[in-house]
Amino acid sequence: MEILPINWFGGAELYTVKDPGGKKCFEEKIREYLMQGKNKLEKDLSGTREAIKIVAEDKTRDFIRTTDKGLDKYEREYLTKLLITSMYQAFCYGYGIGKMEGTTGSKVYL
Repeated sequence: MEILPINWFGGAELYTVKDPGGKKCFEEKIREYLMQGKNKLEKDLSGTREAIKIVAEDKTRDFIRTTDKGLDKYEREYLTKLLITSMYQAFCYGYGIGKMEGTTGSKVYL
């Protein structure tokens, strides 16, 4: 497997991965791995999803305590859902980057 540097956004390095069986660029591979992470989280990791929800609810309560600001039910639910979505996204990116690093044998920086 060959890794070719691409100059993108004024000199930032982004890598394209050439697969022996065909050409798939970095963006396509990472999107594929992100979708795999999402599917894994939705189907296989129900315990992880529940843990994320519990952590998000705890963080919402901590936010209310720290800022000493009362939030109504709608605002609490909105903040909790925002945290859950962010944590799901972080999980999927971590999964995707881990798979990419395993495939390429080198560190991936976004």
